[in-house]
Formats: sequence, C-alpha cells, structure tokens
Amino acid sequence: MRRLSALAAVVALVVAACTASTTTTTRAASAAGTTPTAETTAETTRLVTCDEASAEFTLLCEVYQLIHDEYVNPVSDTELVEAAVSAVATADLEADTAGEPIVCALPTPDFRPLCDAVDAVADTGAAVEVAVRGMVSDALDPFSAYLDPATLTLEREEQSGTVQGIGALVITEDRSDPQRPPCGIMSSTCRLVIVSTLEASPAEAAGLASGDEIVAVDGEPIDGWSFEEVTSRVRGPAGTSVTLTILRDGSTFDVTIVREAIELPVVDSRVVDGTIGYLRLRVFTDNSGELVHGALEELIGAGVDVVVFDLRGNPGGVLDAAVDVTSEFLGEGLVLRTVSPEGEITYEVRGEGVATDPSLPVVVVVDRGSASASEVVSGALQEAGRAVVVGEPTFGKNTVQRRFGLSNGGALKLTIARWVTPGGHDFGGVGIIPDVAVEIPGDLEPDEVARRAVEAARQAGFIR
Repeated sequence: MRRLSALAAVVALVVAACTASTTTTTRAASAAGTTPTAETTAETTRLVTCDEASAEFTLLCEVYQLIHDEYVNPVSDTELVEAAVSAVATADLEADTAGEPIVCALPTPDFRPLCDAVDAVADTGAAVEVAVRGMVSDALDPFSAYLDPATLTLEREEQSGTVQGIGALVITEDRSDPQRPPCGIMSSTCRLVIVSTLEASPAEAAGLASGDEIVAVDGEPIDGWSFEEVTSRVRGPAGTSVTLTILRDGSTFDVTIVREAIELPVVDSRVVDGTIGYLRLRVFTDNSGELVHGALEELIGAGVDVVVFDLRGNPGGVLDAAVDVTSEFLGEGLVLRTVSPEGEITYEVRGEGVATDPSLPVVVVVDRGSASASEVVSGALQEAGRAVVVGEPTFGKNTVQRRFGLSNGGALKLTIARWVTPGGHDFGGVGIIPDVAVEIPGDLEPDEVARRAVEAARQAGFIR
C-alpha cells in the first residue's frame, strides 16, 4: 500500500507533517532526579550526570528530556535504550582501537548499555548522533524525526516555498503490511517511489517517471537511511550534480541530474468553462494562506459560480497555514482541536476570508495522498457544511509535530498532539471519507479535474 512518508515531499519539496510552528526553540535538557551518580566503572568509561555532559553527550540528554516531557505517547527508557544501542551496533562506524576512555553522560541509569556501545566507537560524537537518530526513528512514531543541521536547513527552505534540488515528488511504500504506519527507514520492504516530476524540472528533463524507485544516491544504496537522509543527499546547491540509481520494470540504471533552484508550484488557479473556479494547493507552506487568498480573489472577481479546491496529493505542512486556508472559506467557528496529555487546544477561524459566502458552492477534491493539513482543511469544511468533499478517502494522518531546536544546530521534530475535527471526530488511520466517492486520476488535466468534480457533486445532489 502506498503511504506518504514522514516528510512526504518533493525531493526537493516539503514537510509533510502537520507542523505546529516553524520556530525552533533551543532547550538545554537534564533529566533531573533520574541521572546516575557520577562513578568510574571497572572499565575505563566514566559515568556522569547530564549536568556534567560533554558537547557530544549533551545532544543525547537534550533529546531524551524532550521525549520525556513533550512526546504524545508514553515511551519507556528500555525502548529508547534498545533502539539507540541497536542503531550504534549496526551503523558503519570505525571501531575504537586506541582504547581511550570516555566520559559518558547518562539521562538515566538504564542507558548504561549505550555507554558500552559508544565507548567501542572511535568517534564519540558520531556514535551519539547515530544513537539519537535510532532512538527517535525506531522507538517513536514515524512522524517524529531527528534533523541534523543540514537537514534542518533543507526543511526551512521547503517551508519557504523555494528549494534547490531536482523537482520530484516522492513517497515511501511499505510493502510488508498495508496496515502498518508509514515507513521512514529504507529497506527491502520500505521503498522510495517517485509520484511525479515538476514541469520543466531537472527530474522531468532526465526522464524520471511515476513509479520509478530510487535505490541508491551517488552509488550508495539507501537501505538503512531515513527519509530525511535520502532527501538531504538528493538535494543540494544549484549547479551541482547528483547520480541516482533507479529501479524501473525490474531493471536498474543510473541517471545524473544537475540540480536547480526550484520555485515550488504551491498554487495553480484558473477559470474553467467560464463558470468553474479551479484552485489547486500542492503543499502547505508558510505563505499558503496568502497565495490561496489572492487566487480566490481573482476567481471570485471573474464571476465563477463554483469553486473546485483540489488537495489531491497534498502531503500537508504547516498547521498555521491550514488554519489560514480554512479561514478563507469559513466566516466563523473552529478549524480543529488538538489533544495532548496536557489537554486540548482549539484553533478558531481567523476571519476576513474571501470565499465565506455560503451561496458560493465549494467542492474539495481529495485522494489517498491528501494528508495532515489537507485533512484538517477538508474535514473542517465538510463538517461545517461549507463544502462537499469528492474523491477517495484521505491518508489518515492525525498528528501534530513541533520542532525543538538543539544545541548542535539541529532540531528534534516531535509528535506532541493529535488533531480532531471541531466536532471531535478522529480520522487517524481512516482518513476523511468523501461525501461523493469517485476516482479522479492524478494525470488528468486541471480543466478535466474541475469538470469531473463538479459533475460528481451535481449528480449526488450537493450542488445545482
């Protein structure tokens, strides 16, 4: 089954998660009251508390404390330690043959086995970073992620709407069990598949096509890499090149692509047949609300009788953008609620929307690639009776992530809450169920998408 990955974006595209804020908050962490007493072991490793952590171990202590304080689900130290130790043990790291002692800072005494694993590696900092990456990717949900400084820079670019890369939309497919959550670590069953290429992009010029699998980058197989690692390796400065190994129809081949600066086509709008206003939003970036507002002003100014809002294949993005976009269609009320161990937060319509007149019909088009913020918008409009939703059930991502800055210049993207519709309906794992079930192929021209969506809504009696 195809499932949108945690970042589900153009390899060169966007965040996929419903991110609560684009602002990073740096946080020094120490597990007060749970750290071990400083001691020297029978070996050469010296154990200390997080308050005495070296620069290398500060990262581990920060990430542990954030998980402990902010993560939406309870997770045991045993699960975190097992994931961290396994990651270090299986990573391609140079062994420590010099036998130099290290000073190991432990968040809790349960982390003693991780000290042994790190002590066996020559580069302590690299081992700790691998441990943190494994702890987050293997012990937490698929939408939480450790972002090293380079990957964090890429994610910030994505949210701005301009990136440097090849211009291909990709997803992960978990082929072992359709009921499992979306996969984030590449393997024999977790595959990275191209959905489409952007028009006039380097990927299109190179002949990449929907269904192609990326199996290696610059000659290195991607098995064992996280989605974020693959993305950061494929993207890079304009004018530089990257060689991808592609699997197509059972055969592999290499293609070298020169990266370019790519302006993400966030919004596409047009008047169809003189009466239908067609508006497609491909991703929720920081400025999506402003772009949708402007497009709707033009369509309504042209005198359209109905608006078709196309969210097919939109993986989501910034939560604030989802609130802004929903507010363009609703004059009042709630957009969503988020529920966490700390309680509930409600997000209200912000007013001043350009398409709030209930006499203007709205048809929202979705498919299984519509996720996160796309589901926030379609669910809110459907529940308020402001729009008829047509297409296929959506992806079913009902979690909210927040990005916490770390002392090494990276960040921890952590699932902190689950969202539900204003009425309290939780669509996690199920998705938004359309009012009118109809398949609208992804390769249709926009004009035909608009016509089919309106006709489906009309035949079902939702619009005249």
